[in-house]
Amino acid sequence: MHENDLNVTETSANFAIDDYTNHFLTEYPVHCEYRTIPLEQPLLHSHNGYEIYLVVGGSGHYLVGDRLFPLHAGSLTIIHPKVLHRPYHGRSLEFHRYVLSLDESYLERLHDMFHVSDLSIARLLAEGHADASHYFLTPQQLHVMQTILAELTQYLAARDSLYELAVLRGISAFFLELLPLQKDAASQAIKRDDPQLIGDVLAYLIGHYQENILIEDLVLRFPVSRSQLFTLFKETTGTTIGQFLTEYRLNAAKRLLMESDQTVTDIASATGFGDISHFFHVFKKETGLTPKQYRVEAYKRKGLRKG
Repeated sequence: MHENDLNVTETSANFAIDDYTNHFLTEYPVHCEYRTIPLEQPLLHSHNGYEIYLVVGGSGHYLVGDRLFPLHAGSLTIIHPKVLHRPYHGRSLEFHRYVLSLDESYLERLHDMFHVSDLSIARLLAEGHADASHYFLTPQQLHVMQTILAELTQYLAARDSLYELAVLRGISAFFLELLPLQKDAASQAIKRDDPQLIGDVLAYLIGHYQENILIEDLVLRFPVSRSQLFTLFKETTGTTIGQFLTEYRLNAAKRLLMESDQTVTDIASATGFGDISHFFHVFKKETGLTPKQYRVEAYKRKGLRKG
């Protein structure tokens, strides 16, 4: 399972909900792999299960919910289920990381197995912010975590007669190493001024995407010039402010089309597009479908999953 597999399964509809990962986790509730390929994920997305991201080389940023985390060797990020997220690599394309995916059903099995009544394992993963937890590991901690996830990756690939016991050993070792990290949780945003600024801008865009946001408003609100804002935003996220807003608004519109009975006109207004003709044009250009066609296709997909 790779980050760019999202494109393979979502086809022209370009869904923000990662159905590939959702289906994968139903068959393989624990999955871990080491990735060295450059990041190719083109959009914010969400899926079931926890995603644990351990960076061992390279740098970048991770947008999770409304927060921007720094990624570098030793950063460990735990993304909670169904939270919109997207990683961005730094100026260098070299980016090495372990990605551990855990379905909630597997955690429930652990609770039943060990007779845990207070959901302590889930709380361990959910420590910190409602959307994610973020930690900075020392070189020694990174070595230990890297060893644990490397062994877990081997267990999962081998699938021998003691497969489940070996996986349980690996997951248990991971949790035991995670526990002391929470005492020094680094659930704060980036310490450097420029990324912190862009993190604040991203949080503002996400909190106000339903409104008509002008660049002039951002320049007045944040201590940065127009040209600096454009440059820093592009360097940090790999996209422009306009592209980010369009992507975020489209994701919100898709979710409403799939999960609500609101009219297309109301959805256009509720997601910041305003003008219905502009909404139709952007939606068709980005997805290959009109909003109504997208809704019909989404209902069909839901029907197939129920069957």
